[in-house]
Amino acid sequence: MSLESSVKILAIAIVLSLTAVGALAVFVGPAPASPPGGDPTLPLGQGRVRTDKNCYLPGQTVTITLKNVGQAALVYSSLPDFEVENETIGTVRMVRDWTRAGYHLDPGASVSWTWDQKWRAWDGTGHELNKGMFVPRGGYVVIAEALVGVEISDVVQIARSAFAIGDCLAQVSAGDDIIVGEGRTFQFNPRIQITGDATITSITWDLDPAVDSNGDGNTTNDMDLIGTHPSFSFGDDGVYPVVMNVRGFGRLSGMDRVAQDVVFAIDSSDSMQWRDPLDYRKIAVKDYVAWMVPNDRGAVVDFDSAARVVNGDHLSSDYARIQADVDTIDSSGGVFLSAGLLLSLYELRDYGDATHKWLVIFETGAETENPRDPFYIPRAIDLAKDLGVAIYTVGLNVVEPEQRALMLQIADETGGRFFNSASASNLRKIYDDIAGLNATQGAFFTVSDSLSVTVDNTPPSLAVESSVPVNMTFRVAGEKYHDVAFSLLKDGAEIANATIIRMPGDPDNQSAAIGTIDFDVASTYEARIVYTPDDDPVNGQESGANPAELILVFSDGTNVTLGHTFNVNHPDTWVWDVPDLEAFFVGRAVSLPVSISDPGTDDVTIAWDWGDGTIDLRTVFNDGVGPDPYPSPWGLPVSLTDVGVHTYATAGSYSVSLTVTDDDAGSTVLLFTLSVG
Repeated sequence: MSLESSVKILAIAIVLSLTAVGALAVFVGPAPASPPGGDPTLPLGQGRVRTDKNCYLPGQTVTITLKNVGQAALVYSSLPDFEVENETIGTVRMVRDWTRAGYHLDPGASVSWTWDQKWRAWDGTGHELNKGMFVPRGGYVVIAEALVGVEISDVVQIARSAFAIGDCLAQVSAGDDIIVGEGRTFQFNPRIQITGDATITSITWDLDPAVDSNGDGNTTNDMDLIGTHPSFSFGDDGVYPVVMNVRGFGRLSGMDRVAQDVVFAIDSSDSMQWRDPLDYRKIAVKDYVAWMVPNDRGAVVDFDSAARVVNGDHLSSDYARIQADVDTIDSSGGVFLSAGLLLSLYELRDYGDATHKWLVIFETGAETENPRDPFYIPRAIDLAKDLGVAIYTVGLNVVEPEQRALMLQIADETGGRFFNSASASNLRKIYDDIAGLNATQGAFFTVSDSLSVTVDNTPPSLAVESSVPVNMTFRVAGEKYHDVAFSLLKDGAEIANATIIRMPGDPDNQSAAIGTIDFDVASTYEARIVYTPDDDPVNGQESGANPAELILVFSDGTNVTLGHTFNVNHPDTWVWDVPDLEAFFVGRAVSLPVSISDPGTDDVTIAWDWGDGTIDLRTVFNDGVGPDPYPSPWGLPVSLTDVGVHTYATAGSYSVSLTVTDDDAGSTVLLFTLSVG
């Protein structure tokens, strides 16, 4: 427990502010009505603490991460810290001194610590318990904590997570916590390390640990998803815990034994060119190194007519370097068996950890060429006995009886074993010998870890689909040699243009066919025609005029002709504007289809404000029956078409708004001007 306060409060920080929701168009004020089925609470910060593995070997560093998976900041009066508890022996890692400071952990942010598995605890008198010692094997709980309050501070418990220290067949992490938008597909990326002699048979994911779907009494082992990297999407916002279950069959290794110091003595004589042309001896040793677990150490001795510790790299737990040293072994020179044996034993004598098991793996063709071997090999055997070193001899194409006998003698007298080939399976037997597992029965196992998926709400998207096709023709008659320019603008931007120069002849043959324009009733249109006679040639009629016509033909065959006369002597006639052109083809009875989509499995409220004091409000339920519960991640995304129908009492221009709000308060507003005739 913390020494500063005996009071612990399970707390979630609440921030009294509303978060803004992104929009496709523009937002104006609150939604016209409360969304159905929404979560009425304010945004919350939510802390989650995790370890990077479910299980740790003794002495292995534990990495602990506190993350805010909520929607608002976590606020404390100190930097967060952590304690570690065991149900039997109590708190083994305490918070003794708090670092006081205003602290904010924003949504999605995290803070991490490491723990070396050593005691850091005090009794009631202030005496430190088990100073410098590793905690025993067992089940533990890490508790993230912080202070709240200024003058009088309390210790609040932010979150807790369980893990184990001891026999780990597999060390697993379900992966990093995930933040994603509703309806967006994401992929799980777990980390799985096999630390024992085990085979994984299945990896499954339980997406709702509160529900026992398979009815076996365990709510966290349902097979909602299968595989190492499955993909999924949640249809509603919220924080969803997910449990990964890894099932397999195997035996423990690396945990029921003391750590080992291993010297790999590898024959590099030229006889290896034919005894081991495919370098099986090197491949097998690197496999052995890959099986090592933290605290195991290794070194490589290269011997031919002499012996050396490769690169001077003495016993260490740098497994990548050990494997790289193995790769340097060549196949040239003579062979002096005693040199390889004695240097391996000296390496253990001078650099070995007395608390570890010492052994030599001696890979050779056993073809001695040095006359001193018969004298020095017995001395090497005696030294191995004195040091307690077991020598495992591995033959490389050894067929001569006297050579096999020598390999057997070295192994038998030192407590090792002789293998007649350098295969990964043979070296695995050595590994299992050291672990003392040869007689251990296999067993099925399940290991689990969890993560959280934070799903953010996405507001609806919408698009008004109604348009009216209108065929447009521009015609100019009257005085010759004058040019008239036509321009059609949609919401202020030009979308079509034409120019007519009045020439002698029938004006119908000189008209400009603008073509069929799809008029969007949610947009405004303007026709602008400009007459510029100052630079035109004069045809003898200084006061002549040019009548112009804009002809609109609708899909039902009806038409409207708009006219204007330009006169050289009247500049006020030189610009002809036709604003709100849509009023000529939109009647007072309006029918506007709108497409509405939302990646969430939400109910939506649709509000049409027609700009004349009339508001039409309706709710569409996702299941077609009733309000959506919160959360509701399992339904279908929203995809519907709503038709806004309204009849205006008088012609004119009206400011119309369409507001669509989902049941999580995500809202999108579309504003447009509607001109009716």
